[in-house]
Amino acid sequence: MKPNLQILGVYGIIILAVMIPVNVYGHGIGYEVLPPVQLGNKMVSLEVTSSQYENPDNPDREIQFSLFNVEDGITIRDTTYHIIASKGDKQLFDETFATRDGIFVFVLEGDDSEEIIITKEEQGSFFDSIIGLNKEIIHVKGSPFKSGGLYKFDVEITTAESFSNKLNPPLEFDVGLSIPDRVFFDINDPNFGRQAMSVVTYYDEISDFRYDPEIRGISFSMPFEWNEENINQTSVVHEEITFSKSFGDLLVADYFTTVNDLEMPQRVITIDEFSEKQRIVHIVLNQNDLYNILENQNANNNDMRFMLIPAENSSLSTVTGNGQYRITVDWTPKEIRSNSETTFLFSITDVFLKNRPVSVDYELSLIHNGKIIANTNGKSSDTKGVREEFKVFIPEGISGPVTLQFNNLGDNSLARVGIPIVVDRIMTGSNFSIPDWVRNNAGWWSEGMISDNDFVSSIQYLISKGIISV
Repeated sequence: MKPNLQILGVYGIIILAVMIPVNVYGHGIGYEVLPPVQLGNKMVSLEVTSSQYENPDNPDREIQFSLFNVEDGITIRDTTYHIIASKGDKQLFDETFATRDGIFVFVLEGDDSEEIIITKEEQGSFFDSIIGLNKEIIHVKGSPFKSGGLYKFDVEITTAESFSNKLNPPLEFDVGLSIPDRVFFDINDPNFGRQAMSVVTYYDEISDFRYDPEIRGISFSMPFEWNEENINQTSVVHEEITFSKSFGDLLVADYFTTVNDLEMPQRVITIDEFSEKQRIVHIVLNQNDLYNILENQNANNNDMRFMLIPAENSSLSTVTGNGQYRITVDWTPKEIRSNSETTFLFSITDVFLKNRPVSVDYELSLIHNGKIIANTNGKSSDTKGVREEFKVFIPEGISGPVTLQFNNLGDNSLARVGIPIVVDRIMTGSNFSIPDWVRNNAGWWSEGMISDNDFVSSIQYLISKGIISV
């Protein structure tokens, strides 16, 4: 039986599919229920599920096809599937598979072979094989399956309800299924040193990943067909960026993101930081966002170009290891120098109380290479807009990352967090990288395609990042 309710969680987005809606598509989420079609006197639909759609780090890449009766959810038995599979512009296989229980499963296995090899494995007891209840698993092996991405399956159902019931014409389904793909990158930042970063794409494989230390920007590209037919079949495009909380330049309260040089609304970004060591930033575009990009991008593209950078004048902010308190920090002067005084300004809010300021005891230290430079303790204010001050004279010879370490908030040893900050920041030289979206804005402004205010905003951005001095 099919469940009457499918619940798919995407970190704050809940998509409810009650039984079988007219259109439930899975491009970008690893799960798809196709629109119903007629089979005799009943309506049937095809459900396709990836074992990784809820867990991208699941080592098993199993895909399941199931043809079922829309009215009662019962799987249609004695079903024959003719499947043409492709990835990008490459056809992977063209095969026919028959299954007695109507559920067809195959496992993708990556290796270095350019040849696609298909093998069958029977599962079940000896008694199951006698009465025809043994399960057949199809293993598909080859180099294209070493990574995830968007797979397309042209599916024809040639028999249903009985192997002798040849369907003419066959039932046809066009399936697009996204296999999550995590890619790791090693960043060598001039101030924070080597940093590990990963991107999980829930749509298609990414390329051209870059990190620009001058603007603290992450950028990458992904194939995407910019047409209404493809967008109609795409529920969401979801990208997940993970980095260590030791990467202080990215530990900000807010981010600014563009797709194909168009600024996206703040709601597309969700920050998941309920881990003591890592932060995850989600970029989730819905269908309306995709249509908006299609209508407003200034070139015909066959890809989706993402950029994520800290929002202008954004404070550093993170959550304690027990997930209870949020610490938000600023400082003055903005450039922290050795052999000078810095005043850190911070507030403590309660995550469970919708980030309301709370009065809690705290211990605070500034640490460099494991040694405490200065420390203090106190009780935070529960008055909105009031920030605590921690004045520190940073000795000569202290440079590079230092950690503003909060401990024992509310007398809870698990309520702790460190926020990395740079002393005597290293600049990489005068060859600044101007983002592509700023270059494009300048060209569009000169052609009268964007307003003066929009172009001035671009210039203000360059000033705020120190790329232009006034």
